[in-house]
Amino acid sequence: MKPTRLDLLNRRARPGRQPGLRVAHSCLSGLAALFVGAALPALTSVSPPRERIPLDGQWQFQMDHADLGEKDGWHLPVQDHTAWGRVAVPRAWDLYETALWGYEGLGWYVRELPGELARPGRVQILRFERVNYHTKVWLNGELLGENRDGWMPFEFDVTGRLHPDRSNRLVLRVDNRPRPEWLPGGTRIEWIQYGGILGPVTLENRADTHVADLTLVALSPDVRCSVTITSRVEQPVQLRLRVDGVEAVTNLAVRPGVLTTLPLILKLNAPRWWSPQTPHLYLLEVELRSGDVVLDRLAERFGLRRIEVAGRQILLNGEPIHLRGVNRYDEYAPYGPTPPRSRVVEDLQAMRRAGVNAVRVHYPQSPELIALYDELGFLLIEELPINWWQLHPHGAGTSENDIREPALATLERMIRRDKNHPCLVIWSMANESPTDTPLGIRTMRTLIRRTRELDPTRLVTFVASHGDLRRHVAFAEADLVGANVYAGTLHAPIANRLAEVEDRVYRATREYLREAVRAFPDKPLVVTEFGTKGVRGLRGDALFTEDLQAECIRATWRAIRENADVAGGILWCWADYYHRRDFIEYAAFGPYGVVTVDRKPKRALETLTELFTSASR
Repeated sequence: MKPTRLDLLNRRARPGRQPGLRVAHSCLSGLAALFVGAALPALTSVSPPRERIPLDGQWQFQMDHADLGEKDGWHLPVQDHTAWGRVAVPRAWDLYETALWGYEGLGWYVRELPGELARPGRVQILRFERVNYHTKVWLNGELLGENRDGWMPFEFDVTGRLHPDRSNRLVLRVDNRPRPEWLPGGTRIEWIQYGGILGPVTLENRADTHVADLTLVALSPDVRCSVTITSRVEQPVQLRLRVDGVEAVTNLAVRPGVLTTLPLILKLNAPRWWSPQTPHLYLLEVELRSGDVVLDRLAERFGLRRIEVAGRQILLNGEPIHLRGVNRYDEYAPYGPTPPRSRVVEDLQAMRRAGVNAVRVHYPQSPELIALYDELGFLLIEELPINWWQLHPHGAGTSENDIREPALATLERMIRRDKNHPCLVIWSMANESPTDTPLGIRTMRTLIRRTRELDPTRLVTFVASHGDLRRHVAFAEADLVGANVYAGTLHAPIANRLAEVEDRVYRATREYLREAVRAFPDKPLVVTEFGTKGVRGLRGDALFTEDLQAECIRATWRAIRENADVAGGILWCWADYYHRRDFIEYAAFGPYGVVTVDRKPKRALETLTELFTSASR
């Protein structure tokens, strides 16, 4: 029998390492949402025991195209940085100046931390929510460590390393050049490799004894809670959990260097289920005390929700659900990947009005955004950023770069951080990669099995491109089949005129789906991408017009809805986006959205709204 997530967390860890040089990782903390600002965090400090100091704002920046910075000692305290540029953090360096748009290379950041930030007697953690990509971090000339992940948070223990009597210099070296051995697994990448500090930076002060992880399994009125406590001292403590008028209290003794995990069960009174129609959220309060002293106090939002499959159906809370989704990048002109929260809320509300109930993404999203999906009632498919892996530039040939190690590292960090969000219902392992090769099959099997060990409560799959899906034999271990279907739009014969849409889009999609469901008689099949290009303002009977785009969407959705064995469709995509330079021949822009990159509507939005809202009735 496979261990559940609670089983895994209940195993006590060995005593932790002392602070020192290390590669940054998220450990078992699972507390990423503590550090993402005030915008609807999943897990937030609600009292002084856990003090969070934002380090966003003005930093200094310098390009290092020739890779001389480390050789010339830019990280050393004696270095003079006064002539460097002044920039805002978090923000992609592509947006600092027009000349930096699309820059792939090295960049350096510097910030002075005043001595009054030192907190003797407190645990101090320096946290970076997202830096893209390879990052090395120095404090006062000492290398804290490095991180090779462009999406997930990382942190360093800086307890006792901040000098209280003088300024402290924090230095970052960031490299966003793609490597085949790093995710997404190749040098041909669709999305812009926005460089630099893309998420909040914080200094958090904690007590010697504090909560290191909180896991919730809310599949029934009995909510299983698993709380992991870490301590640097030996002492008796009391743990108190409270939700919706229900409380659980336990006393325990903690020891230094040992992770102590407690499983607790809270039974909800008159439970209310979370769904896209009724996205009800509960608030769990956690308090850790030693006598009358509050050591830690946290709050976590969660929803009561169950996702499973039965034959060819996806069931949400025991009822069949049909996915009406869009793919979405976290890009919004002119803000790149860091738009204001108000703009994001407006965007998601527009998606709700269009009848969208599901969102698929190509890489891990920020905790703020996932919390909004919780609140507004979207089903989320969060994908490990394996995209076009094993493909050389322009698609010629394959390489045998085995990316299982970095993929497993990011997968585990993603699951540990996002595990408590009710909106998140499906983990996807990859997109449009050669997952039909021996290496691809082994990799998908490895990732699927590890996902089930870490999170047996959600569905898991990967996404294959248009073609013979039976070749991707690892689908046998997945909960559902994800297929990107572009009959008549990207896959020949192409519908170049409106008169060709019926045959080349509708009929071709209908036949493809018939064969696909026959190949997998016992699993749901979801069309994870469909759509075509449309440039706002171009009308008529030709490629790239709003009219042809709208009719191709209508024809594909018609074929999806007519096949009762297809569990849903997810449009590519909600909004236009910028391509990484040299990605595709016709433009450095992806005009596949039903709205533009700055959210102006196209005719396709009206069509999608008509199709999705009628399907929801």
